[in-house]
Amino acid sequence: MSGFAIDAAEEREADFRKRVSGREAEILARGADRDGGGESGMVEARDLSAPGLTGRSLIYGRSRGYMMNGDRRIEMESVSIEVHAHKGSVSISLSGSSKQVSDLGNAEALLARFQPRGAEEVPTEPGFCLSRGIFAEPLPEHRIEHVTLHIGIPGHPDVGLAFDTMPAGRTDRSLLARVADVDAAATPHEMLLVTKLRSGKRSIHGIDGEEVLERVRELNFTTGYSFMWEARGVEGDNAQPFLSLNMETGTNPRPGGEPVDSSLHEATVLALWDRISSSIRPRSAAEPADRARVQPIAAGVGGGAQP
Repeated sequence: MSGFAIDAAEEREADFRKRVSGREAEILARGADRDGGGESGMVEARDLSAPGLTGRSLIYGRSRGYMMNGDRRIEMESVSIEVHAHKGSVSISLSGSSKQVSDLGNAEALLARFQPRGAEEVPTEPGFCLSRGIFAEPLPEHRIEHVTLHIGIPGHPDVGLAFDTMPAGRTDRSLLARVADVDAAATPHEMLLVTKLRSGKRSIHGIDGEEVLERVRELNFTTGYSFMWEARGVEGDNAQPFLSLNMETGTNPRPGGEPVDSSLHEATVLALWDRISSSIRPRSAAEPADRARVQPIAAGVGGGAQP
C-alpha cells in the first residue's frame, strides 16, 4: 500500500522489541551512512512518531547515482525504509526499497490509522483490511493498494483460490478476449478436452466483470476445473481497482506432479465458486450492515469429479 509491503502478526511486545533491536543492529553492522556513490549502511534510526504505537523507523542503504538527459546530468538518490510498530498484541511492519527519505512520513501517516483486530473479528468501520488489523478511514492520500490473497481448503489439497487487486485498472486485453485467443490457437484435440460451463460478462454487486468457468479433462484422464472472473477497474481510482478471482481444482499438491482428479464434485465446485465470488463488493464508506450467518454449501463434498 502506497508503495510499502505490509506484514502483520500476533506478537508479545517484549518479543517485538527484541526482534526490532536485532534488525537495527544487523543494519548498523554494515556501517553508517557515508558520502560518495554505492550503498550505505544506516542513514537514520528513530522512535516511531505515531500516536498509540510503539516502534522504530529505520532508513538505510542510501544509493546514489545519476542519469544523463541530453547534456544535462540528473542526480538520483534512494533509500530503503522499514517502519516496525506494535499495538495491543499485534506487530506490523511497512517496508520499501528505492524510496525517498520523505516517504517515511507517508509510512508513519498510514500507521497512525492502524487498528488491531482479532483473527475472526469483522471490522465495524470502513478501511483497508489486512491480517490482524485494519487501516481505518480516512486514510492519507495514496495511489497504490495491492493485495494478493491465497486460499486453501483443509482436506482438499488439490483446491486453490487466489484473489488479486491492483490499482490503476488494466489496459491490456480482457479475460474473454484472452481466452478467445487461446481457443483460436488450440488444436481440435485440445478443444475436445475443455468444456465451458459458463462464459460471458458477469456483474457482481455493481462491479462489471467477465467470467470463464471450464471443466478440463487432462491427458492422464483426470478431471479438474479452472474458474476465472476479472473486473478491469478504472485507471487512477483506488475504489475501482482491477480485480481477479481464480479457482482451480485437480492440481497436484506435489510440485511438478501430474494433475489429479478434483476432490470436489462439479455441483460443489460451482456452489463454492458462486458463494465466494458473490461476496465481492465495493468498499463502502459507511458502516457495514449486520451480516447474516453463512449457511453451509448444500452440495456434497468428496469423491471424484463428476464430468
